[in-house]
Amino acid sequence: VFTTPLSLGPNQVLVPKIEWMSQALLMVDTVNAENLVEITVFGRPTVQHRVKNVLLSLASRHREHRARAEKMEQLEEFLKALASGP
Repeated sequence: VFTTPLSLGPNQVLVPKIEWMSQALLMVDTVNAENLVEITVFGRPTVQHRVKNVLLSLASRHREHRARAEKMEQLEEFLKALASGP
């Protein structure tokens, strides 16, 4: 069981794909409204470890993508403000 900020798609559409690819059963519970989920992985210990690593990697990429998107939005706002300047 571990908790991570992870987007598994609308209505968690990625869960069946991950289960099929890893041959493990996942139980996903939303912890709070901040996109934080608790994931329990059922399967052999080696499979559990591998799935945990994959999901943590996905969470890391998701955080990086979100941070990049926020920076781009800030840059766009700055450029718009600069273009409409005095």
